[in-house]
Amino acid sequence: MILDIHTHVPPESQWGLFLRHCRDNGIALAVTSGLGSWARYPDAADVRRANDEARRLAAFSGGMVLWFAYLNPQNENWSDELDQAVAEGACGVKLWVALKDPVTGSLERVPPVLAAAAHHRLPVLIHTYQRTDTNLEGEVTVAEFAGLARRFPEVPMIAAHAGGNWRQCLGLLRDLPNTFVDICGGYPEAGMAEALVADLGAERVLYGSDALGRSFASQIAKVELADLAPADKRRLLWDNGARLLGITPAQVAAAPRAAAALPASPRLELPVFTEDHFCFAGHWPFRASPCPTPAALDRAVAAAALERAYAADAGSVFALDLLAANRAFAESARGLAHLAPLATLAPYAPNWRPVLQEAVGRFAGGIVYPYLHNWRLDDPSYAPFFAACSEAGLPLWINAATSDGRFRHRGTVCRDVSADELVAFVQAAPPNGYVVQGAGVAAIRAVLERCPGAHHVRFEISRLTDTSAVLAGLIEHHGWDRLVLGTEFPFRDLRQVRQTARVLCGA
Repeated sequence: MILDIHTHVPPESQWGLFLRHCRDNGIALAVTSGLGSWARYPDAADVRRANDEARRLAAFSGGMVLWFAYLNPQNENWSDELDQAVAEGACGVKLWVALKDPVTGSLERVPPVLAAAAHHRLPVLIHTYQRTDTNLEGEVTVAEFAGLARRFPEVPMIAAHAGGNWRQCLGLLRDLPNTFVDICGGYPEAGMAEALVADLGAERVLYGSDALGRSFASQIAKVELADLAPADKRRLLWDNGARLLGITPAQVAAAPRAAAALPASPRLELPVFTEDHFCFAGHWPFRASPCPTPAALDRAVAAAALERAYAADAGSVFALDLLAANRAFAESARGLAHLAPLATLAPYAPNWRPVLQEAVGRFAGGIVYPYLHNWRLDDPSYAPFFAACSEAGLPLWINAATSDGRFRHRGTVCRDVSADELVAFVQAAPPNGYVVQGAGVAAIRAVLERCPGAHHVRFEISRLTDTSAVLAGLIEHHGWDRLVLGTEFPFRDLRQVRQTARVLCGA
């Protein structure tokens, strides 16, 4: 049984879908909040509409949904809005990004809200982010959240998203027993749940999804696949949230009855995935890997019941001497049964031709990084490189995204690969095999619709599993022919994408 502490009200036309997704993922109770127009500083009418939508969704759900009152502390009527929401059944307070005065940046309007929450005995969930680039106007970090929590020890306060960049949340809340973190939303990164439990204890970490913006399944996998004791997983998924909200036996009983009355969800055929097209051997800069060598990854791939993994060398991603880096990787991957090594190539390097020549015959393919290396796929100056790969018969894996760029290390600069750029590349690309890693649904859909005959271009599905209805919608329109499995290991658990895909397809 699961309690989701952090969801958002979808459009009314999707309320039934929202509840079916809850049911299909084992979520007995979902806590939601409306954000109205999603304006960063919503006016009083916008906030009222948002809370009315949340109230109506809860009523529509038959007991599967609870709701938090959304407030803008900068509005003069926030206290009246809170009183009305509590009278209508709100069981907590949600603050998004309007915490700071838009002129002065002061947080002076927030303490009165927290005092009112204490009066009503309500928990407060606050969106927290610490982006690599500039935070949104009004957005608070976990450090700022901690300063507020220290002033109101009687108020249970939840740092939503654990700051997004959760590694920079560690250590900030240890001495504040009234604080919790949720693991909601964001990139479903392996290791998040374990690190937060080790930092705060299992009693102060809550499961949340950020649905429907994020899929329930990908966020649940953060807990289910974590290296935690079963009792701790139960605390994250149910016990902590139920205790925080004072869930009653009557509420527990009502939710399954409502779920049972929902119509069945459609089931989609799921291929038997035997190959992984998006994984890395060795250590990345700035982070360690559970598989520090190709041999260790080979064993992990076999244990995950995969026949083959097309793997790049993490240590070569930012190498300057690619000849030496590729030679070392080829030697370390020699003779491994399940690893098909990819040579790191850089079409902007003056010596790309000798690097390519050495890769042919020694590697299963090559990999290029327009996202991480900050170059455009459709730049005509790189056409000779792609033509040479085609002539040499060396298939290419194209990395369009890795991990979550909002929380990347400050020592890196990444460049998003747009849908139009990808379409332009596919339209001009010479005959070859191409697998695109990390592309989002908009880019994939654009290529499938605008380049229907480009069957030599395939896409791995990791990003498609991160949002609730995206994978199913794409399959219904285009099928599986041009989609392949990508695990994005070690950023994700090696099992996460397959597990999430099975749930999303009803398999």
